[in-house]
Amino acid sequence: MAFGIIEDDIKGHFLSEVKAHPAIHEQTPANIKKQVHDSWRYTQRAHFHAQGLGALGVGIILALALSPASRSVRKWVSLAVGGGALLYPFCWLIAGLRIASMGKPAAKASVDWLAYISIPMFFGGMMLTLLVLVFVWLFPQGWPGFLKNFQQEE
Repeated sequence: MAFGIIEDDIKGHFLSEVKAHPAIHEQTPANIKKQVHDSWRYTQRAHFHAQGLGALGVGIILALALSPASRSVRKWVSLAVGGGALLYPFCWLIAGLRIASMGKPAAKASVDWLAYISIPMFFGGMMLTLLVLVFVWLFPQGWPGFLKNFQQEE
């Protein structure tokens, strides 16, 4: 709702930030408009990624919770999925907020470290959950001996 209610205020803030950094941004009307647009789009992407990864993460965690994986596996994989889903949208938000003061390439580069952490956490957790579900499907009577540590004790 905030995006709709205070969109003009947010864009006004981006505009004033871009104008405050003439050494970084060429102060032509077209370039100023482009920088404000890029900042706004990155902020929107943060919102879109938060919604999508949040919903997908909850689904993955619920599927994992209903699986016969051990409590330890469920806990750590759920933390990875949830942590990745929580952190990744901040890459877009922080980059969007920094475009005015750093420029687009530097703003994106400044959050690479967060992307390098959050993407493998989420994707790895999702792949491990799929792997657990595939093993449940392949071995409905119980997991093979080498995977007994990953199975919930009965």
